[in-house]
Amino acid sequence: MSTFVCAHCGSLFEDKNPHYNDRGVCFLCLDCALKLGKCTPMEYLDAHGLGIYHHAEYNNGKIIAYQKWGKGYRKDELEILG
Repeated sequence: MSTFVCAHCGSLFEDKNPHYNDRGVCFLCLDCALKLGKCTPMEYLDAHGLGIYHHAEYNNGKIIAYQKWGKGYRKDELEILG
């Protein structure tokens, strides 16, 4: 198992943890990848096992995610810390 250092925030993470790998040149933790626009909010949610959402957006440190709910959508907010 390999350990990497996030090129943006300096946090350590193992290769089994969700992360962004830019062809082996740059490694980012998934939080930083989201903040820097290297992954979409949907990719972020899917990587964390939250694939129940229909669509999501990232704004001001929060993911706003929408889940089909009856004839409309249910809105959930997830704050990204750090």
